[in-house]
Amino acid sequence: MKKKDKTYYQILGVQHDASAQDIKRAYREIAKAQHPDVGHHSKTEKEIAADTEEMLRINEAYETLTDKSKRAKYDLLIGVTIQIKQEFQFSKNNEDEARQIFLAKVFYPSRNSINKVLSNYTKQLRVLSQDPFDDELVEGFEHYLNEIEAALRKASKLFASTETPATLEPAALMMRHCIAQAVDALEETRRYCQNYDYSHLATAESLFRIATDLSKQAYALTKHV
Repeated sequence: MKKKDKTYYQILGVQHDASAQDIKRAYREIAKAQHPDVGHHSKTEKEIAADTEEMLRINEAYETLTDKSKRAKYDLLIGVTIQIKQEFQFSKNNEDEARQIFLAKVFYPSRNSINKVLSNYTKQLRVLSQDPFDDELVEGFEHYLNEIEAALRKASKLFASTETPATLEPAALMMRHCIAQAVDALEETRRYCQNYDYSHLATAESLFRIATDLSKQAYALTKHV
């Protein structure tokens, strides 16, 4: 695996369930050894440039994994789950069988559950708009947001716990992008519930729309072999 293909966890040499302290410790050790200034007198300009680029990746990984919000979004994007056994298995020599199982057990159920909760957003928002400061309406809206989060987490775990057939990798990646956009939208709606700033709802609506469009694109990609 090339360096650029490594996940942030692999870059820092930590497990997916690493604590913030573990990540900080790993970062300090790597930064000391990888910093472009280390032994720069004996390095060529090309080597220094390569070390600088790698250090930027290390910093990017550290900044993402030490920020709870960014880490949660990143985990959903790459399909991180902790200690999840393979849910569905298929013969690696039979691509048709692999596609059928993945679509029936992973892709379609995940996509359908996400589309179902996202399609209710306008309705739920309309109910809340009757009185945005009413405790019961706000509580009902937050319950709906919890349903969205549950659907996103379940879908992400399902994708992570099942090997993706090669011909469906583009579709699976597109669904992960869909999930990431929906996570951002969810965060915006939760911010609204905290400060009642309508700009959060506008941003969330736009992001949910993008997520829905990505879901459609993902579906279209399943038709391409």
